[in-house]
This record gives sequence, structure tokens and C-alpha cells, in this order.
Amino acid sequence: MDSDKLSREVTPEIISKLESAIGKDNVNTHPEERLLYSHDLAPLPGVAGIAFKNIPDVVVRPTCTEDVAAVMRIAYENGVAVTPRGNSTWGLGGCQPVFAGIVVDFSSKMNKIIKLDPEHLCVKVQAGITFKEVLDACMAKGFIIGSYPSSFPAATIGGWYGTNGMGIGTYKFGSVKDNVLNMEVVLPDGSVIETGYDNIGAFMSGYNLNQFFAGAEGTLGLVCTFTLKMYPMGVIRPTIYNFENLADADPAIQAIAKHPSIKPLHVSWADFNHFANQARAAKEEPSIHVHSECKNTVLVVLQGDERFVDLEDEAVEEIMVKAGGQKLPNEIADHEWDERCYEFRARAVGVGEIPAEVIVPSNSWGQFVGECYEGFSKMKMETGGIIGQMVDPQTVLFMPYYFMDNEGMLGMTAFSFNFYLGDVATRYGGRTTGLGVFFAWNLDNIHDANTVEYMRELKTYLDPRDVMNPGHVVCGLTRFGISLSHGLMEFASKMMQTVKKMLPPDSTFADNIERFHYNTLEEEKAADRKHVLGRGYE
Repeated sequence: MDSDKLSREVTPEIISKLESAIGKDNVNTHPEERLLYSHDLAPLPGVAGIAFKNIPDVVVRPTCTEDVAAVMRIAYENGVAVTPRGNSTWGLGGCQPVFAGIVVDFSSKMNKIIKLDPEHLCVKVQAGITFKEVLDACMAKGFIIGSYPSSFPAATIGGWYGTNGMGIGTYKFGSVKDNVLNMEVVLPDGSVIETGYDNIGAFMSGYNLNQFFAGAEGTLGLVCTFTLKMYPMGVIRPTIYNFENLADADPAIQAIAKHPSIKPLHVSWADFNHFANQARAAKEEPSIHVHSECKNTVLVVLQGDERFVDLEDEAVEEIMVKAGGQKLPNEIADHEWDERCYEFRARAVGVGEIPAEVIVPSNSWGQFVGECYEGFSKMKMETGGIIGQMVDPQTVLFMPYYFMDNEGMLGMTAFSFNFYLGDVATRYGGRTTGLGVFFAWNLDNIHDANTVEYMRELKTYLDPRDVMNPGHVVCGLTRFGISLSHGLMEFASKMMQTVKKMLPPDSTFADNIERFHYNTLEEEKAADRKHVLGRGYE
């Protein structure tokens, strides 16, 4: 292979080939457009532009699987990096380019429902469609899909599958990979495969390719369509219980995990800090008075035939009351369920609000609540709250979040809490979640050496020209080819934690309340602006 073939340079000739392949209107090289595709949901420090070529050379918007295959063939022939992108609702740099190149925007035009099939209990969709659009369409026909992220109004099917994420419905139906019947996947060289069958399960049919690409974050193949299982909806009934202290709910969490018949659709929790900060940000519906009644809550959502839900509801209430829980009114439960995708509303006051996501064994739930509070104190964090969910009977997900200053360099030291909590989770037999580019080095922490070597060899074999989302998952690479190695990043993690402990406690939320007055901004604007046509402002 000639060296210029692997230069990763996007030449005018390559742009012309892309335009011929998928249409000129679907190829964009405008500087401002490209800048929008240089990051994901997370606040990106300015120095990232030095380490990574995170602004793509070109953004393409395919309309179908054939378009994606054509783009990949051109990229593979020329050694050009390709980064897939959904709606960028994640925060680890998963859809951030490392070597510029081509960003494939799935959400713009590959966002359709291809077929909703009640007869075969399945729905076929393009990868760029949001979970909300699919869920709404299924529910209108009396069905639900198995699981979806809390960011479902914006998160795409393809993006969440790529992370093998945990979310709503996972406890009962498994993650999205467990609910896939078939996919169309474009491989690095542009060839297309189908992983299963649209109308039946892929049992005893060789390698389970429906699950193979889950968690790969687009480094092994670009999934273009999904055929997902649907389930009869029945009733969905949220219930919510109050506890004096969050850790007091531990006996209830353990009892649900070990119960032979209770299978909730969703179990989540939120502590008093969470509700207090929601109230401070004045983002809740005032007529429901959630914050005045909620202390430390556990939300249990049941789903199915109403007669069976009644039995589960009775059993759950017995467990909760025995643990000291107080059942709150139905309107509060309904409200918290309806608002399940807005966990971080307090950022409306103009602060960075970052969760530290870790999973630990469910039998450690009560102890780990205490570890979260201790971590907030040790690291001098400005506490946002402790939220999380039961993933399955063995696993719980904690997402304690904090406020940070997005504008100053020292604000970035707040990320040390993520490193700290990841280390604590490891002591409990747990780990951090997700890799992307920023945490790709952590692969060596969460797997043994042989497993990591196998994963890296697999990536090299399937993508020998390293064009498919390079620099992610198996190796965090800078634009200079320098690896963000385990040793280097482990040292940086310890240094950041040390510096953070030496700094004064964070007070970003309080500072911004005074600075921006977002809680009264609309009223102030209305009172100040008296506009009469022809007379300007008075």
C-alpha cells in the first residue's frame, strides 16, 4: 500500500468522489458546519484542539445503507478516518474525530421508521432515528420497545447501541443489544452484512453478530438499520417511596433484586441534594410540589397486564414499607416518571453539570451510597445529587453528579471526581462505564491483559487501515499518534485528584445564581422591555 493512501488527507478529489457517490447536497465542507461536529455533549477544553484534530474535513449526510457503504469504500481506499455520529448525547468523545476526516451524520437523514410490524412483534428503523420517535410510534399501536436511555428524546438507536448502554427497561428486557433481531452493518471496506433475521431470533445460527458490534462505539462497523423486538404494552404504573436517608432504602433494593417474581420495568433513586438543586434552579412544575415532599426517593415502575401489575405493586409496597419507606401520592410518581429524561435540569443556571457513571454489584448498594457522599466531601465538590438505577438483579448504576466551572482551566480539575469514584468502584468489584476517546486508556483497567490484547488484535484484523472511528475504545490516540496510555493517564488521574484536594471547595452553582439570575430572567425581561412600533424601546 502506498504511503499517500494512508495519509488520512481529505483532498478535493476525495470530496468530488463523495459528492458523486451520495449527492452534492449531502456533502458539507463549510467551516462553521464542521465546527459543530467537533465535539459531543461534554464541555470540551480548548487544549483538546491541540491534542486532537477534532474538526472534521467534511460532514456527510447519507440517506440509506448504500450511501454509507459508498462513503466507506472511498474512505477505505484512501485511508481517511471516518467518525460516525448520532445526536451526540454522550460525553466521552465517542463521536469526536481524532484525525479529522469524514463525519457520518446519521441523525439528519437516516432517521426513518421502515416498517412497524405488529404481526411479527418487531419494528425496523434507520440508525439515526431517536428512541422517542420509535417509542411513540410503537405505543400508538399498543406496544413498547424493550429498553431505552434516559436521553431518549434526543438519543439515537445507533448511538446507544454503540455504547451498549444501560437505561429504562433494561432491568426487565435487557439492553438494546438483547432486543435486536437484525441489523444492516457496513464494514470498514464498505461491504454490507446482515446480522440476523427480521422476523425470528438468531438462535443456533453461528456467531451472534447482533451483539458483536454492541459496545464497539463504531470502531468495527457502522450499523445502518435495526430490527427491534416489540412487546405488548399493557399498563405502565409508576410508584414512588420516600426515605429519611437514601441508604435506608438498601433493604428494599436487595429484596427487589432477590425476589423471584417482581420484574419492574425500571427502578431508580434520587437523593435530597438532587431535589434541593432542582428547586434552586426553579425548573419543576410548581403545582405538583414535588420538592417540598421528596427527600430521598426510590421510583419503581411496573408494566404489563393490569392484574399482574396489581400483584407486583402490592409486593413492592410491602417491601418498601418494611424498609421504612413512605409511599408518596400518585401524582408525584407520575411526574417523576414523566420527567425521567430531565435529570440534569439544574444546569439551567449556566453551570456545567457532570455525572460520574460507575456500576457496582447490587449487594454493595447501601455501602456505595456512603462512598458517593464521602467522595463529594474528600474532593471538595459542589454536590449536585446522587441518582442512579438498577440495571439488572446483579448490577446497579450510580450517577452522582456535581457542578463545575466550564469557563476556567481550573474548572477541569472537577473531572478528578470521576477518576476518584472509578477507583472506589473498582474496590467493590465494579468499574467506570464507557470509553470513547477520553477514557479509552481505561480499557486496561477494566479488563485483563489477554482480553485487551484480543480486542486490539480484533480491531486491527477487521480494520487493517484503521479508518473506522480510529483513536477510540481500544486506544486513545492524539493527532500526533501519541497514545493516551494507561500508565500516562493513570499518572495524570492521580495528579488531578491531588490538585483538586488542594483547591478551595467548588461554589459554581451559588456563584452563577448571583451572576445570571436565570430564575427571574424572563420576568425581568418582560418588565424591562416596553417596545412600541416606530418608537424603539422605552
